[in-house]
Amino acid sequence: MRCFDRAKIFVKSGDGGNGVVAFRREKFVPYGGPSGGDGGRGGNVYMEVDGTMNSLLPFRKSLHYRAGRGSHGQGQQKHGAKGESCVIKVPPGTVVRESDGDVLLELLYPGQKALLLPGGRGGRGNTSFKTGVNKVPKIAENGEEGPELWLDLELKLVADVGIVGAPNAGKSTLLSVVSSAQPTIANYPFTTLLPNLGVVSFDFDATMVVADLPGLLEGAHRGFGLGHEFLRHSERCSVLVHIVDGSSQQPEYEFDAIRLELELFSPELSEKPYIVAYNKMDLPEAAEKWPSFQEALQARGIEPFCMSAIARNGTKEVINSAYELVQKNRPNEEQAMLTPLDLNYVAEMMKKQRAAPINEFEITLDSSTKTWRVSGVGLERFVQMTNWRYEDSDRRFQHVLDACGVNKSLIKLGVKEGDTVIVGEMDLVWHDAADTPGPTSRRKKSTEKVD
Repeated sequence: MRCFDRAKIFVKSGDGGNGVVAFRREKFVPYGGPSGGDGGRGGNVYMEVDGTMNSLLPFRKSLHYRAGRGSHGQGQQKHGAKGESCVIKVPPGTVVRESDGDVLLELLYPGQKALLLPGGRGGRGNTSFKTGVNKVPKIAENGEEGPELWLDLELKLVADVGIVGAPNAGKSTLLSVVSSAQPTIANYPFTTLLPNLGVVSFDFDATMVVADLPGLLEGAHRGFGLGHEFLRHSERCSVLVHIVDGSSQQPEYEFDAIRLELELFSPELSEKPYIVAYNKMDLPEAAEKWPSFQEALQARGIEPFCMSAIARNGTKEVINSAYELVQKNRPNEEQAMLTPLDLNYVAEMMKKQRAAPINEFEITLDSSTKTWRVSGVGLERFVQMTNWRYEDSDRRFQHVLDACGVNKSLIKLGVKEGDTVIVGEMDLVWHDAADTPGPTSRRKKSTEKVD
């Protein structure tokens, strides 16, 4: 059995619909004018926390998630419909990262919904280009392409209490005693290879979720043993119960080693409230070492518990103490749940990046091929949305290159007759015309001719 707590998915919001060139033609309306409608906005991509999910198993086969495209505009100033949005359901405790590792979102509580990618805006129809000078515009825009991302999903279990400790310390035994969970229990290290969850019920109609996490070794923070795979699960727990194997040769050293691993992995993790439970008191060697272990921890201000999980002695005191700590810490968590979070900042960041001014660009030269590349988010978006089927689009494009300073910058950098200029998806050839120097004879980078 595998633990599906990691997944990689591809998401893309919907492209905007295209605008249309159309004119009003009605009886007794000789000067109807343009009537082309705008394209509809593409669908958004959302992520929503589903409380019924407890793993990333659904993403094992479903890797691609795409929102719908906006409908194209029509005549009579009919605007296209918005594309269908895509809602991706994830379990509580999901961390969303970009492919480079940067954290975008942390979705912790059921019902949380985040706008991840906004849909592309619809292209304008020719009605939007009507001016006092150009009353019969023959131009319309393509819809804006929706943004796309490869994302890494990581699940960190959400539990009230996390049971940590060295391998074979008795963590699974404790979970099986205090809850109805049935983890694999055996007398050898790393019996637990997957996190186990159990629900502890109390006599006063209260419950508490407890997670049994696989054993940790020295160097776990660097990935030794099962370190990185499971240390992150303990980050979501409110309280930690640290089980110490009383039958080990040096219980105090084992305790210090695990505490150090928690601190090295995450300083915040080491600051979580915790309880120390000295286990296996049914064994003579463990009972013999208990007084010295208790004295050593009391000298540090820590009051440890002693128990025998297999004999069910002292387990109730440990769990009751853990519940008290959870209740003491719960107001802070409830306040965090009530604090409004800006879950749409990823989409806002994306919108700001895509709304870059058209006059912000960079020019690079490949001298071996005499090719000039003009790069800029705003300029490339403008090229992508230009519909080259219309002659007015060509004139508008040439005007924009001149107005935003591209032509002037190319001349200053030494562009020559016949050089290739690449702007977005378009390859153009530079001509030193006396009246209006600039790139002409456009063609798609795919070598497709544009009429």
